[in-house]
Amino acid sequence: MWTMFVNGIVALLGHLAAGLDGSYGLAVIALALAVRLALLPMTLHAAEQGWLRQRRLATLKPQLERLREHHAKNPAAHAAAMQSLYREHGITSGLGSGLLTALVQAPMSAGIYAAIRQGMTSMGSFLWIPKLARPDLWLALSVAMLGMAAMLLNPMLPEQARTLLHWLPVAISFFMVWHVAAGLGLYWLGSGSVTVLQNLLLRQRVRRLPA
Repeated sequence: MWTMFVNGIVALLGHLAAGLDGSYGLAVIALALAVRLALLPMTLHAAEQGWLRQRRLATLKPQLERLREHHAKNPAAHAAAMQSLYREHGITSGLGSGLLTALVQAPMSAGIYAAIRQGMTSMGSFLWIPKLARPDLWLALSVAMLGMAAMLLNPMLPEQARTLLHWLPVAISFFMVWHVAAGLGLYWLGSGSVTVLQNLLLRQRVRRLPA
């Protein structure tokens, strides 16, 4: 089943490349954009729910602090009191929509990665990249810049929370793309551009919500 899925994506990439003047680079980016845009309503909804949960938790911070002090010597009672407060204010665990999104994205991304790796020998060049089967420094920098833009546009990350720890995913994405084939890096590039779009849309949505 998995082999058939991957082979189907390989065939799809071939058809896309044939329709894009033989460019596998454009085919990979087009596939990344198509997949992420198809999932955008789901991922945007999950992100909005996460932002709402974060805002509700922020309003409950004084009450949560009082509960922590009141039940300092009884962790079980503290946990029960927190859950009761969450239920009272309609705050869920936040795993539902996020988990569903991950379950949909994970096999799709894994299949596309496998398909790109399988077809890399026939991918050739793209723009400044001489061989899509080899890593490319400038592509890695481009992916990292997109990740930085997505992080800065994310309304769930307040200014005061933008510590070195939050920059770590940007650095990790740079080193990962720098050490994998450029064909895979192009998928990250296309996917990252939709993440930037998602965070822009999320910022617009949260601005319209009542304070």
